[in-house]
Amino acid sequence: MITRLEIENYGLIARGAIEFSPGATIFTGETGSGKTMILGALDFALGERASADIVRRGTKRAVVTLTFEPDAALRERLLADGYELDPGEDATIVREASDAGKSSVRVNGRAATASYVREIGAQIAEIVGQHDAQRLLSPAYHVELLDRYGGPKALAARDAVDAARERAAIATRELSALHGDERRAQERYEDARFAVEEIDTAAPQIGEDERLSERRRYLDNVERIALALRSAHEALGGDDGSATATLGVASAALHGIADISSDLRAMSDGAAALQSEATDLATAIARALDATEFDPAELEAINARLDILERLKRKHGGTIEAVLAAGAQARSVIEAFDSRDERTAALAAALREAEAALAADEARLRAIREEAAARLKSAIAKEFGALALGSARFDVAFDPIEFVFAANKGEPLRPLARVASGGELARVLLALVVVLAGARERTALIFDEIDTGIGGTTATAVGARIGRLAQEGQVVCVTHLAQLATWSDRHYVLEKHEKSGATTISVREISGEEARAAELARMLSGESHDVALEHARMLLRAR
Repeated sequence: MITRLEIENYGLIARGAIEFSPGATIFTGETGSGKTMILGALDFALGERASADIVRRGTKRAVVTLTFEPDAALRERLLADGYELDPGEDATIVREASDAGKSSVRVNGRAATASYVREIGAQIAEIVGQHDAQRLLSPAYHVELLDRYGGPKALAARDAVDAARERAAIATRELSALHGDERRAQERYEDARFAVEEIDTAAPQIGEDERLSERRRYLDNVERIALALRSAHEALGGDDGSATATLGVASAALHGIADISSDLRAMSDGAAALQSEATDLATAIARALDATEFDPAELEAINARLDILERLKRKHGGTIEAVLAAGAQARSVIEAFDSRDERTAALAAALREAEAALAADEARLRAIREEAAARLKSAIAKEFGALALGSARFDVAFDPIEFVFAANKGEPLRPLARVASGGELARVLLALVVVLAGARERTALIFDEIDTGIGGTTATAVGARIGRLAQEGQVVCVTHLAQLATWSDRHYVLEKHEKSGATTISVREISGEEARAAELARMLSGESHDVALEHARMLLRAR
């Protein structure tokens, strides 16, 4: 149940605070007084998107605070989501919007998102407006309402049908793709066979191209390499003037004085180590020099192998790894083509199974919907009597699903969109809302001028039904009908004021029989003269 709405700088409302009755809270006012702006603020608090123009001109931000009493289920969810409350504490949603178009929202003082508030908003209030009456012209909306009335069983069955339909669609697409382009499939198969044969014949190894390229560079430069190695070997290990001989002399000289001090011993050890390293390097260079033989046949073989590898790399991705991956992919194409018959049979079997499951799920959903439709028809018939539609008939047609309606006796049932007037649509919508309210968790029902096109005795009947509905749960109405406003437990009047070139809207609660009668008289005749006042008092006494 919603308990309080505080508004600051929203639209034309500079500031307002509204306390809601557990029964019926009614908003009235002159045409253009901004009655629906109250519901816009409530909608905003419940997470609906809004543009920067909701911020009152000349101010920086709009703030709407909604206070509500969560039921046990919602209280438990708030706790699980980190928005816990103390026992008996009311919950709050505070939504702000800046003139720059930014918005923020807090639930119970903690940051939240608009999408989260929209989720929990379905457990707080349901807003029914004139657009919902227009939606009754759409058979798709009829299916939605029927499944909502069918409850969790219908919704679960509908989800099962959707899932089964998707499985059948996937199997159909795969089978169609398999049979779709035989010529292209044959071409891909031939291309794959050629690629596998080419790659397997070459049998490339990862890193092979790099090793061969290095060996080719060596053979291309073998004369330079031999000359450099020979010069280095002579410098290190040649005649008496070589590096190893010179280091040997130095090592021997230092060895003779090494026992005098630690510094001299370190020098001696260093000279000996350098001589040893020079000798090892000279030996390695000598071995490399012995191996510097140029083999034209080897170079020719390397060039031929690299040509093969480069051709494969250009065709299949630029690297040996890509070539090997292309081979694996080509083999999978060959395997898929070779197993087309088996795959066709498997997909055909999967499609038959999916279609059988879909048929079973659709039959189950239809049975659930037919049972729900029978109950809905009976419940709506009972509501019609209370809404001045006693002679009207309502039913649900199948194939396709659509609400059908006849306003008078003797008339055939026809699609609701083709035969219902605006006032009849509003009353059918009200009947559906009332019936659906009894089939789900109780939330506040908020009506935004759904009484358009209604007047006279019909308006009296609709008002009385709203009044009885308010005895069962919380109802909020924006209305232009005195017959409906009569049933208020709390009554607010919205008034437009112009001052210094600026327009504002105020929200004023009225109480007491005379004040209420004066507002009802204004709604009945446009002014509070004696006849209108007496009529208004009669309406209040007739409640």
